[in-house]
Amino acid sequence: MNDDTGPRGRTTRAGGRFVRGIWLFPALLTVVLLGLTALQINGSSVGMVHTMFYGTQPDPDLLFNNPQGIRADEWNVNTQITVAQEAANYPRINPNVGQGEDISLIRDVPYKEWSAVFKPHNLAFLVLPFDFAFAFKWWLMGYLLILSCYFFVLALMPGQRWFAAGLGLALFFSPFAQWWYQYVTLSSMYYALFAATALILLMRSKRLLTTIGWGALLAYVLTCFALVLYPPFQVACALAVAPFAVGFLIEQRRALPGRLLLRQLSVVVASLAVAGALIGAFVATRMTVIETIQNTAYPGKRVVESGNFAFVHLFSGHTSLNLQFSAKAELYKVMSNQSENSNFLLVFPFLVVPSVFLLIKLYRAQRIIDWPLLLVSITLLGSLVWLFVPNLELLGKILFLNLVPHARLLIGIGLLSFVGVVLFVRRLLDERLGLPSRKLVIAYTLVVLLAQALLTLQVERAFPDYMQDRGLVLSLIPIPLVVFLLLRRRFAWGAAVLLVFSVAMTAFIHPLYRGTEVLTRTPLAESIRAIEAEDPDASWAIESGGVQNFAYMNGARSLSGVYGYPQLDLWRTADPQGEQDFIYNRYAHVWFVFDRDPAKTVPTKYALGTSDHFEITTEPCGDFLRQHQARYLLTVEPLNEPCLELRETVRYPAATFQIYKVR
Repeated sequence: MNDDTGPRGRTTRAGGRFVRGIWLFPALLTVVLLGLTALQINGSSVGMVHTMFYGTQPDPDLLFNNPQGIRADEWNVNTQITVAQEAANYPRINPNVGQGEDISLIRDVPYKEWSAVFKPHNLAFLVLPFDFAFAFKWWLMGYLLILSCYFFVLALMPGQRWFAAGLGLALFFSPFAQWWYQYVTLSSMYYALFAATALILLMRSKRLLTTIGWGALLAYVLTCFALVLYPPFQVACALAVAPFAVGFLIEQRRALPGRLLLRQLSVVVASLAVAGALIGAFVATRMTVIETIQNTAYPGKRVVESGNFAFVHLFSGHTSLNLQFSAKAELYKVMSNQSENSNFLLVFPFLVVPSVFLLIKLYRAQRIIDWPLLLVSITLLGSLVWLFVPNLELLGKILFLNLVPHARLLIGIGLLSFVGVVLFVRRLLDERLGLPSRKLVIAYTLVVLLAQALLTLQVERAFPDYMQDRGLVLSLIPIPLVVFLLLRRRFAWGAAVLLVFSVAMTAFIHPLYRGTEVLTRTPLAESIRAIEAEDPDASWAIESGGVQNFAYMNGARSLSGVYGYPQLDLWRTADPQGEQDFIYNRYAHVWFVFDRDPAKTVPTKYALGTSDHFEITTEPCGDFLRQHQARYLLTVEPLNEPCLELRETVRYPAATFQIYKVR
């Protein structure tokens, strides 16, 4: 006979409880996170640099898929500036770009300062070797998004762990999250959901110390959310979670005794006050830079008006499969690129009618209003009104929607859809309301299928040849099938279908890439590091957008690079009257164009390329470069000036660079 009373029996029972409990899924996710970190595998498109240097030669660090050039904000900005931070030993103000840049604003990079505690995804850089930390950060963002969904669902429905896991993974693999895979996107969603989860657990806590603990977590998460510092996504995600929070608090008024309710609300208010104080301290220590950012020509103060959004795009998420393939993606011409054209699989809009049915049935049977579900449904409809109805500026000012470009509001609508599905399932779990008849569910599913077909045909008519016949038919099936399974209370299966379809639409977006040595262990980088070690006080000027960050990325001071905000004192040395202020007063990629006519002397001038790029035309041995100690010039074409000494020529199969020293 088996003895269940001994150590082995107790271990077996504990193992069984663990497998059946809520911590199995987070444990499996953690193993994946740590495994990818140990192997130094990330999803960066930094392999674009290898293509620039080596052309079509195989990249030894590319394990799967291909890098995406369109994700330049990642591989050409955030990743390279993260490397630059490591080269400078993680200062808050990096001295190697221009006259020094405060990277705690705008940038998502690690730095050493008290506020870094509220950007926990970057803390690994302070304790791990760089490539391990980079891989950990890359996957941690997705890990936290999945877990925020998972625990939000379980906080409302403790028994639905597989539904929670499937829904969290489906949100992670949604086209919008993958094409916009960066901190400002994912963290805006996961901090909003973590805050909602902390609020739920705080309000339900009975012990004072536990309540205070949840209040402290709420204050921390709210501070983290505020310091994301990208209002378009933050406002959109806040508007998605706020109606749930308000509805939940109204709901608790009925569920909690008066004294306990007052105590819990007092802790919530205290959490808001602590978060407000921390945010205020952060802002107060950076006011000069914040004022500079607010008064730029680009991005400047954007004011968005309601209406005029492309209806064809709103419900196009199920057609996102083709965005993974450049030739097809070019046929979809709503926005400028795949990231801008990405969307969510919006399920909840097709559940609003059943939600209204459940709300009415609940009120008639029990005289109860499901406030969270009601307010989330109203907010979703209100968001659609804002997108399509003009002249709603007052509403925009009240809700800060005038700060959110319509394409960015999609993140809020996607999050609203997720929250709405969760609340719909929570209400459908109420056995007292009964299960809709099978015939009624089938009939409604057919209506959803028809609506989906009409929406898909609209996409096909607007963008001929974007959808192939087979892809068009397959794209019709998943959302109606998810709706059918949810209405039949097959919640885990519904989440599984949503997950499989989401993976199919995003599987080829990101590469799997090992390390970042293509930026730091390449001949050009090694040459810059060697020269910087000899002459650490010199600055560099670079004549190439492709390698604009290479000097300060490898520890040298540089006038070229990506400026998170304008350094007006630097640029006005060549424009003391501010006549070209509109050109350089912006977030911008900056590089040089050197005059190659020895017979002429050209004045230093600025030229705007695109909204986030300007070039500086100047003499290679002129006053502007000398004034800023630019003793090294990096060019892609030779220079012939008597004041220059060719220090080194760096040759690659697909590119050649010259490094000159100014005598």
